[in-house]
Amino acid sequence: MLELIRFQWGVPSIYRTASTRDEFRRVINEWVKAKYRSYPILYLGFHGFRGGIQIGTEHIPVIDLFELAGKGRGRVIHFGACETVKAPKRFFDQFLKMTGFTAVCGFRNEVDWLHSTALEILILDELSKRKVSPRSIRAFQTELQRMAGSLTRHLGFHVWTKSG
Repeated sequence: MLELIRFQWGVPSIYRTASTRDEFRRVINEWVKAKYRSYPILYLGFHGFRGGIQIGTEHIPVIDLFELAGKGRGRVIHFGACETVKAPKRFFDQFLKMTGFTAVCGFRNEVDWLHSTALEILILDELSKRKVSPRSIRAFQTELQRMAGSLTRHLGFHVWTKSG
């Protein structure tokens, strides 16, 4: 998917894997370095559950991803995982406050990987067109709704922002 987006629209990406919490921590600590500021979208493709992700065999609530604390300023995180953003508003308000991300997005539903991949191509393309800001996230949501409203509803795609 990342190669397709790079080939079609010239959107650069860096692909890393993590099978353990320690590997995940190393990837995040690398991503927050100044040389990667031009990569403001953190796409996390894992298995998910309500309010969390699974890294290897470990089930981790999003709020426990302390690796991300204070590291999201001017950035957005997309959880490419089933049901991860199916959690109360206060949960993601706390996560956004802890991390500083401008927005968090992902799926509330159990999703078919082919359908979610189709939507994620649009998500990553639209997010990459603008510098990350509250205003650009609103424009992203509007455009995504216009292009793929039915699919976003079917998959339970949702965006959490600091402003609600």
